Amino acid sequence: MGFFDTRQLDHGAAIDADVCIVGAGAAGITLARELIGARCRVALLESGDLVFRHRAQFLYRGENRGVDNFPTTHSRFRMFGGSTTRWAGQCRPLTPLDFERRDTIPYSGWPFGFDHLAPFYRRAQPVCNLPSDDFDPLSWSRREGNSLSVPSDRLDSKVFQFSYPRDFGRSYRQELEAAPNIDVYLNANVIQIETGDGGDSVTGVRVATFNKKQIRFVAPFFVLACGGIENPRLLLASRDANPNGLGNRFDLVGRFFMDHPYFLSGYYDPASPALSRNFYTIDSYDRVGREQKAHAALALKEPLLRKSGVNGAALYFVRRPRYKMLPAYFSPAGRSFTHMMDIMSHSDVPNRRFGQHLCNILRGLDVIALNLSRQALEPFRPRPLLGLRTILEATPNPDSRVTLTQRRDPFGLPRVSVDWRLNRRDLDGFKELLSTIRAEFDRLGLGRLVEDDAVDEAGWPQSMTGGKHHIGTTRMHVDPREGVVDPNCRVHGMSNLYIAGSSVFPTSGCVNPTLTIVALTIRLADHLKQKLL
Repeated sequence: MGFFDTRQLDHGAAIDADVCIVGAGAAGITLARELIGARCRVALLESGDLVFRHRAQFLYRGENRGVDNFPTTHSRFRMFGGSTTRWAGQCRPLTPLDFERRDTIPYSGWPFGFDHLAPFYRRAQPVCNLPSDDFDPLSWSRREGNSLSVPSDRLDSKVFQFSYPRDFGRSYRQELEAAPNIDVYLNANVIQIETGDGGDSVTGVRVATFNKKQIRFVAPFFVLACGGIENPRLLLASRDANPNGLGNRFDLVGRFFMDHPYFLSGYYDPASPALSRNFYTIDSYDRVGREQKAHAALALKEPLLRKSGVNGAALYFVRRPRYKMLPAYFSPAGRSFTHMMDIMSHSDVPNRRFGQHLCNILRGLDVIALNLSRQALEPFRPRPLLGLRTILEATPNPDSRVTLTQRRDPFGLPRVSVDWRLNRRDLDGFKELLSTIRAEFDRLGLGRLVEDDAVDEAGWPQSMTGGKHHIGTTRMHVDPREGVVDPNCRVHGMSNLYIAGSSVFPTSGCVNPTLTIVALTIRLADHLKQKLL
């Protein structure tokens, strides 16, 4: 009962529980909270500590063989609270279309529809500390005094709310400490999932600590809740019963890796100064949640999406200094310089492309000098721009995947290789949305979009980054030949192993995943409670 430092436990100890949860991020903490007061003992295992430590964080180190600018080391955070300790807090549900099978998007479709998940979304909203259960753009627009009205039969306004407070670790630590049936184990690094002779049930998980202790946790039910990279890593590395890993009979574990591409593809030049203050703008990420409770984004209406067959996208504005919107800032030299500055300020950690970043900087000293001069002038001539920020739905691709390498971490666990591949047609959703907004703003006399056409070698916007939303690697499907988990999030072929988090999403939509993660986890908790009766 309470929090335990696994490093202080006896080497070789065996700990019994009824439910063992691996990972204390949004999914793991939500599941533990939902089981408070249930007739079961819960062990919640967290590799990190209550505070951020680089030694634990570097366990994420791996290779990136796909889309550039994807950092395996610092795209998640290994501490109690997980990545909720660092996120901006943007939340909204997936749309009904996101759950449907779309003929133009292979591998799309969930085992259930939006209506099935709707009651769980309602229960998830207070867990995510959202200001309201209302996502209606009209009511929010009246509340916020929006100056920018976009009446259109082609465009929808989608409301994103901001979670506040955002850190699940801080928000729910005391509640979990006080719960009589919840035990939280910090600095507990799971290194193997053990199975019985038949390989169809988990008998325990082995945990190691940095002070060379090993502990075994035993329970009737196990839940992996450690993210879209670590979930498949543990499955693939646990080979006692199957040389290909657990749940991997059909070579699906780790496949269909998705993240949300984000672009800053130019800026909005409003027709009048009054339009620059609007509900479609994030003025400052320092203010979101505490002061700015929500914002809207523009997206194609669902009938138009169905007709065109393109993937989803949503666009909103971000108020940024002018120098951060010009092509030089997003050049290879500019991006590498920004990365190095983030390392020096301890807001980022080095990755294995450190040498490449140095080369980019040396080759582009003139570009960096230009950026720095523009930055120095900004306080004297502030002219912020409304950057066009787009979040894009990446569609499922079986060749986009997480695999294991020959390298090993300090506990002997194979490190990962992430090969994030985007389907070329994914750009269609972005282009269709941008051209529609351009035409509708011209028609309504709202101003113009000043677009940045700079692209990388693969034809993607030069400003593209990943959203650090790891999706799809243990996807959900009724058929084990097409998914790793069943509709109840149980691993196919395993009687007592479940997975929570965005790794079970069959598709990604074009919204941040946390609210859906929490909704699905609440649904899983209800299922486990029935099993525990």
